Amino acid sequence: MGRRPGAGAVPHGGAPAGWLDVGVNLNPLGLPEPVRRALTAVRFDRYADLDPSATERYLAADAGVSSSRVLLTAGASEALRLIATALLRPGVRALIAGPTYGEYGRLAARQGADVEELRAMAPAFDPPIDALERELRRPGPVIAFICDPNNPTGRTIARADVHRLVSALEPSTGRSPRLLVIDQSFGPFATGRLPAAELLASGRVVLVRSLTKLLSSPGIRVGYLLSSPRLVAQFLAVRDPWPVGAHAIAAASAATWTLDPAAKRQVLAWRRVLADGLRARGLRPCPSDANYLLVEVGPGAEGLVARAARRRIGIRWCASFGLPEHVRVAVRPPAEQARLFDALDAILAAPVEASGS
Repeated sequence: MGRRPGAGAVPHGGAPAGWLDVGVNLNPLGLPEPVRRALTAVRFDRYADLDPSATERYLAADAGVSSSRVLLTAGASEALRLIATALLRPGVRALIAGPTYGEYGRLAARQGADVEELRAMAPAFDPPIDALERELRRPGPVIAFICDPNNPTGRTIARADVHRLVSALEPSTGRSPRLLVIDQSFGPFATGRLPAAELLASGRVVLVRSLTKLLSSPGIRVGYLLSSPRLVAQFLAVRDPWPVGAHAIAAASAATWTLDPAAKRQVLAWRRVLADGLRARGLRPCPSDANYLLVEVGPGAEGLVARAARRRIGIRWCASFGLPEHVRVAVRPPAEQARLFDALDAILAAPVEASGS
């Protein structure tokens, strides 16, 4: 187990306009047509269009839970900030399953919580379930953050292991929180996930869902969280007024968390092509159940990213995750993958550049 400060700014993805960006983990199938229609029909000149209650009822029905368990948010980022603001404070342990998204640690550190990270190890990056369970069984207030599938490794947590982690949180006493926060932002691309109602039954789980990735729409900041009505009320008490705009509300009202089986098979097929193509070029993709691959490159990872950028291709260097010898590559449609492979062929065939060039 290691301790990480988590207080500094965390860099995120986003290549310049006109680039091929395989560094962001968006749905390679693009924006669903029902959502596109909802966005074109939305009004933004009335406060009535900023009322999320009907959309929250729709999302609750989609998840199979009551609407009192749903809170629409301005992306997963707002959901995580609400959790941190409402529940984290000095004396509460923030337990993080890493390597993972840096906002968990940053937000926890900002609240003065004791940040502890348990890291999965290369090359397979199997989730550290035994270590997590041991830490969760320790007495005292604790909020554990897990990303499932994990970013950047793409690894998922088995259903039985999720139950193990939830059971390890018993019992909870008084006002001391003992909770498991599961960031499911890439959940629709994985298989065998537990239903929301089953995960929430214990009252000790908060689910965070970003619709940005699923809808391939980073310009629309929209997501939602699911938890107990008591916790939802706590999150509402610390949020800003009118946080979610009309376009985000409209998009969520036409979205569904379940990816169509044919669409999921298509993404899986493209992921296989991506993994095979990377291996054929001497790179080492890790097993993944998400719409991206963590790829071991070696000491030249930063240089590969820089040389791809000169060809207007954005690849995510994973140094911010504590993985400087890895990159993350998103699944994209065949034509875009072909362009990536052509660029990699040229980059890998060229002489290695001197350090600092």
